[in-house]
Amino acid sequence: MFIQTKLQFQAILDQVFPEYRGIIGDLYLIVSLLTLSEFSSSEDILAVSEETIADKIAELCKGRSNRWTNEKAIELKAAAKRNPF
Repeated sequence: MFIQTKLQFQAILDQVFPEYRGIIGDLYLIVSLLTLSEFSSSEDILAVSEETIADKIAELCKGRSNRWTNEKAIELKAAAKRNPF
């Protein structure tokens, strides 16, 4: 059942935001899942600034550096722009 749920999650993510995969490392890391819950589509990412995204990631994952959160925010913005949907 666990594997089936992961596969269903990946299928939905591929339909909604296919460029997301691989940006924050493992798709199932808590910071990745919490980021997706905050910004669930590429439209959500495009609607806010990189600074807002970086601040939210920093809030969700306190153990990471500002440099890392800023890089991930830039990568998420770029992925959202590449989203074919």
